[in-house]
Amino acid sequence: MNQQTMHDNSLRRRGFRMKKAMLFLCVLAALSLGAAGGSFAADYPTKPITLINPMPPGGSLDIQARAFAAVADKILGQPVVVVNKPGATGMIGATAGAQAAPDGYTLTVGSVNIPNPLEWEIANGRKPAFSYSDFVPLGAFTMSPMFIVVNAAAPYKNLADFLADAKARPGQLAYSSGGLYGMSHLPGIIFEKASGMKFRHVPSGGGGPALTAVVSKHVDFNFPSPPTALPLIRGGKIKALAVVSARRLKSAPDVPTAKELGVNAEYYAWVGLLAPAKTPKPIVDKLRDVVKKVCENKTFIDMIEGPGDEVQYLSGEGLAKHMVAESAMVAGIYRQLIKEGAK
Repeated sequence: MNQQTMHDNSLRRRGFRMKKAMLFLCVLAALSLGAAGGSFAADYPTKPITLINPMPPGGSLDIQARAFAAVADKILGQPVVVVNKPGATGMIGATAGAQAAPDGYTLTVGSVNIPNPLEWEIANGRKPAFSYSDFVPLGAFTMSPMFIVVNAAAPYKNLADFLADAKARPGQLAYSSGGLYGMSHLPGIIFEKASGMKFRHVPSGGGGPALTAVVSKHVDFNFPSPPTALPLIRGGKIKALAVVSARRLKSAPDVPTAKELGVNAEYYAWVGLLAPAKTPKPIVDKLRDVVKKVCENKTFIDMIEGPGDEVQYLSGEGLAKHMVAESAMVAGIYRQLIKEGAK
């Protein structure tokens, strides 16, 4: 073996030893980070957590957010504070949540009020301030169907009477919503298409004001969620003509579904929790576990189902899949609306 060959072999051995050393250091660093992450998760939280509610006080989102906070703070051992940041059909609060520090201390109360207006912006060729990738879904609390309600003094005995009047006066009956393309607007679009009728849409500043518009007779009808609608139904302020779902609600068994009455309309509004993207996985895992525990908690179940809603837990992974499917459905509706508007 000549001197050059011996030199080359020595370099190869040295290179191999360096690669082994680098690999060892990488593994050690990964284990250290994992241990640190685990320790971080074990210590978390060490201060109050803020839940951003992108909608105003009084609506179903607010009711569920505060019910969640009341139970989650006991599980987490730190105060969980709901902060309302309404505006632009939830986009202002959602943007704040998406841009928050990914440390687990600022979370967003998510709902259909996020994908619905987001898809509308995308369908119109505009770039939203945030995207789905800016959030990590932690889980859903409920998947609520929406009522079709009118003022208690309205002349309609049932949905058939209402549709007959809508047919006789196309485009004259008006419905309110919490805002453009939000959780109480989209069911109106779906119902309008399923019934073949034309209605006038009047956006309001949130779910509470939208329902107040029906009570005060400023509009003819509305699509509220069970928690906001049932107290007013039971109080004789409004009456329910149908529920936009495949099955009747346990809390309102006498109210038929739209499908039972010949209108193939179905819509569910989810409410859940989202964290900013890049939140450490140990924190995400801990918060996902908290969502599950809250949904199993009797106090939370009573707070949600007492007003008439139903707890329907969906895991973080399940919510992520649901949001993808829902967004595709919403995008299709919006594309059709834009196409029809162009004609």
